[in-house]
This record gives sequence, C-alpha cells and structure tokens, in this order.
Amino acid sequence: MEEQSKNYVGGSFTGNFIGGNASGNVSNIINELPSSSEADRPGIKELLIQLQDAIEAEPNLNDDDREEASEQIKIIAEAGKNPTEGEMKKLAKKATTMLKGIIVGLPAAAKLAEEWNNILPLIAKAFGF
Repeated sequence: MEEQSKNYVGGSFTGNFIGGNASGNVSNIINELPSSSEADRPGIKELLIQLQDAIEAEPNLNDDDREEASEQIKIIAEAGKNPTEGEMKKLAKKATTMLKGIIVGLPAAAKLAEEWNNILPLIAKAFGF
C-alpha cells in the first residue's frame, strides 16, 4: 500500500480580537444607533456605550467572558436599531439574560456589577420588557 502524501497549508494568523477588533466592531454598531433626544435621559446608544466601557474596564472578567459580553452588547445594539419589532425584542432579552449570567459570577463589589444594576432597567424599558 502506498503512503499518501498530505498537504498542509502554511501561514500564520495574527491579530487582536479581544479588546481590539471585537470591541471596535461593537463600538461601530453602537455608534450607528441614534443619540438620545433628551439631554437628561440616556438612550440605548448611551447606555450601551456605558456598559461596553464598564466591560472593557472590569479586571474581574476573563478574556472569554469579556468577549462573550461584547458579543451580547453587539446583539443588543443590532436590536436597538428597531427596538419595537418583536424579534428584536426577543434577541435583546436573550442577550440581557446572557449578560446577567456573566455578571452574576463577578464579586458584588465589581464596578461592572454596579453599572449593570443601574443600566439593565433602562435597557429593559427601551425594549419594553
């Protein structure tokens, strides 16, 4: 029996996904949302910026959780483009549940946990759930 040769494709993959491109992509999507029309009340855009900043600054999050949290914010931002549409509400609600699961694992004194407790009711109100 002849031995078959195997071909491998060589090369390398470089880049900074966590905290770099992932965060940049989320920021781009958030920035597509309209700003709040009321100066004294943050809208979904401002809330998501605040939440994303808190996630990036949280030292108690490991890289996997930080990446997952950013992905959930991205989903909420996409849903925020049409927050009254039924499917978008479902997506946003699932994403907030996922975020809650990540944040519950943090120490109670974590800054992100504090931010989350302030932001979640406002996000829920924006989507009507």
